[in-house]
Amino acid sequence: MNRDRAMSILEHLDEFKRRMIRVVIVLVIFTIIAAVFYEPIFNFLQAPAIEALDKADGDIIFTQVAEAWGAAMKVAVIIGFAATMPYFLLELTLFLRTGLQPHERRYLYFFFPFATISFAAGVWFGFAMLIPPAIKFLLTFGAELATPYPTIGSYVGLLISLSFWMGLIFELPIVMFFITKLGAASSAWFIKQWRWTVLFAFVLGAVVTPTFDPVTQSLVAGPVILLYATGTALAWFAERGKTHSESESPVSETTSGAGD
Repeated sequence: MNRDRAMSILEHLDEFKRRMIRVVIVLVIFTIIAAVFYEPIFNFLQAPAIEALDKADGDIIFTQVAEAWGAAMKVAVIIGFAATMPYFLLELTLFLRTGLQPHERRYLYFFFPFATISFAAGVWFGFAMLIPPAIKFLLTFGAELATPYPTIGSYVGLLISLSFWMGLIFELPIVMFFITKLGAASSAWFIKQWRWTVLFAFVLGAVVTPTFDPVTQSLVAGPVILLYATGTALAWFAERGKTHSESESPVSETTSGAGD
């Protein structure tokens, strides 16, 4: 029996390895595609900075021999990871579903698609809503005193940092929903923590942004607070769903008992 169990574990590990190999192959393909088309990608990514620099008579430069190449490869890898994420979640879902109960599979099918959508929405929000005003403020502030010449490495670092962290932050409501669904927290508990949430949001804004200006930090802290409020509302709905299912279970038991 132990031997059969060991063989079963080895079979699962072999299946997981085969799925991860396919994920790595897809990652390499997307990364190579992004590296080949790095020029139009960079033109798109630099648009907010170019618009701000036109007003400040500056330009994006690189000061080290391999800085431009390193920035291009960093962007290619990040795009490769982002493009591979839906396929990775699909492979992970197919691997995990065999060991779950039917009701647990429903949560799995719900979690991964919404987690992907939330992450993509956070990345879009970071690039489309946070980056332009942040870049404009940083590059035009003090332009009358000195001409801004940001390096391509620092610009790409700011871009990736804000977009990636906003993608993770947008997962907050879903995480709060599932924590409540599992019984580890409640909407009332989340409401009591709102003061700490505001403080944490501004601290996170200071950590996530590589700059120290309050404008960029506020652009990060504001969405965090709104997402926390959304998560609190979802936690309340999760509690209602649990209460409703618990109230229905005695009725079903009584009905089955009467039938017997």
